[in-house]
Amino acid sequence: MRERAAVTGTDREQSRPSRATGPRKRRGASGLLPSGFMWILPALIISVGLIYYSIAYSGFLSFFSWGGGRQHLKPVGLDNYTEIFSDPVFWMAIRNTVIYFVVVFTVQVIGGVLFAAAMHSRVIMANVYKVIIVIPIVVAPATMAPAHIQVWQSDGTLNRILEAIGLGDLAQSWIGQSTTSLLVVILVGCWGSIGFGFILYFGAMTQIDPEMLEAGRIDGAGNFRILFSLVLPNVRSITISLAILNLITALKLFDSVWLITQGGPAHSSEFLGTMIYSETSGASRDLGYASALSIILMLIAVATSIIVQRSSRERAAARPRRGRRAVSEERNV
Repeated sequence: MRERAAVTGTDREQSRPSRATGPRKRRGASGLLPSGFMWILPALIISVGLIYYSIAYSGFLSFFSWGGGRQHLKPVGLDNYTEIFSDPVFWMAIRNTVIYFVVVFTVQVIGGVLFAAAMHSRVIMANVYKVIIVIPIVVAPATMAPAHIQVWQSDGTLNRILEAIGLGDLAQSWIGQSTTSLLVVILVGCWGSIGFGFILYFGAMTQIDPEMLEAGRIDGAGNFRILFSLVLPNVRSITISLAILNLITALKLFDSVWLITQGGPAHSSEFLGTMIYSETSGASRDLGYASALSIILMLIAVATSIIVQRSSRERAAARPRRGRRAVSEERNV
């Protein structure tokens, strides 16, 4: 009986489910939480402690007039914002931003698509051309600014070329007059943006199914028909992303403009970034006014990004509906 009881006891112990596995797994799963949190803690501190704190502090300063240093904060309420919307320099900066965005975005899309399509075809020394197209992205604007000044100034390279080919009457001070300074800034932006568009479009075109393109060629479509009817619809998401990025870039544009024209002459090439910097430097600086400009700049960037994203999502949601409607109509016929 004792042996039978011992056997039954051991059998019961062996037949019991092992409880050690469950709690260990739970402790392991719960242990991932603090370790994972420690990985994101540095980025969380930087984003919350630096970026969002700076935004909140700028919003606080926008209701004051402050020259910086030990000067006292002078409450002005909404006067900074009302002064901004009545400032002609602000509206000139907005106009320059819109013109810059439209021209640079158009050139980037057209140039990026054409170069990407050309590099996907049989081109001799394609790798060399790729490097040449991408070089403007690698070089910093501060490095290329002296070269651009040398090209566009009154005794620069461009005017010498015009004089050499008999077009000396067209030579002028391109960055020294208000009629052409914005043009120089836009051309510099176009020169530096085509390479980025080329990289995105080239990568997107590699993901297109070759059988679809081959089917189009079998149906008799030429190169341009394939480009506009098959390739461009498949890279539409890249175009939307470039629109958002170019819009944000135009809103916060500063380095190349300040190094080449400094927003002048007569604010003809002024942008919001250069306007904010001008308000934070000099003897008559007003950090409260500059903070209000920064808040308006942030609101414009966020609002326009949301609008573009929502419109793109609505278009993407409408496409399947149109497709299902077309299929149902074909079935009814």
